[in-house]
Amino acid sequence: MNIGIISDTHDHKRHVRRAVEIFTERDVQYVLHAGDITTPPTIEAFAQRWRERFIAVFGNCDADRAALQAAVNHYGGRIEPCYTGEIDGKAIHMAHTPQTLAQAVGSQEYDLVVYGHTHRQDVRQEGRTLIVNPGAARSWMTTIGQVVILDLADMTYTTESLSRAL
Repeated sequence: MNIGIISDTHDHKRHVRRAVEIFTERDVQYVLHAGDITTPPTIEAFAQRWRERFIAVFGNCDADRAALQAAVNHYGGRIEPCYTGEIDGKAIHMAHTPQTLAQAVGSQEYDLVVYGHTHRQDVRQEGRTLIVNPGAARSWMTTIGQVVILDLADMTYTTESLSRAL
């Protein structure tokens, strides 16, 4: 099962549209958003298609959490300060900042730990845990945006650029 991992979209409409296009082309079954969504239209772009299979965490730039929560609830998805759950038999921990990273990875309870915030991609294996920061979908410093597609069956991944013109 493929999942799409994205973070730090900061309402960058072109990159959000491109991410939805890539996730659709790659037959993504779940979307994990590691925070800094910013406003409800970004949630709607993903949740319209993935509904209850859209899982997000709040980021430090997500000021109107009530509006984001309402948008996610409308589609049946989830948004939390920190997500811990299971998808397709894989234990997952997701937070926006790397503050819980060491504890989550050190516990070796999770197959996948996802975070964002740094705007730098970080994909590595530590013990049984695959750590994924997809990098920013919208970086303030560059026009480059990235997402990660992860196959949960064998934990292999690819990185996709969002920078191609639509």
